[in-house]
Amino acid sequence: MNSQCDNCKLTFEVRLQEKNHGKGVRESFFTCTHCQTKFFVFITDDYIRQHQKRIKRIYKKKWNNENTDKYNHRLDEIKSLIEMRMNQLRGTVSGIAPLP
Repeated sequence: MNSQCDNCKLTFEVRLQEKNHGKGVRESFFTCTHCQTKFFVFITDDYIRQHQKRIKRIYKKKWNNENTDKYNHRLDEIKSLIEMRMNQLRGTVSGIAPLP
């Protein structure tokens, strides 16, 4: 997949990279091959990966008209927890300012 760098405006092929920060924390990012600008993608830890597995299990369940609202509500709750945790990790581990 190709992308255009926000910094140098040149097009480059995205190669996802991963950096381990210890204690199960993994940061995913890619770097512009021209100017070496680093682009943050996401950061996970064991807590986030556990919740991502919960989401996968919910999607594998049989959905019908009666349980759709219940499953959607659960998914929204879990996604909110993941988003908050990723935002915390982003600020403390990667040195990138957390999102507001």
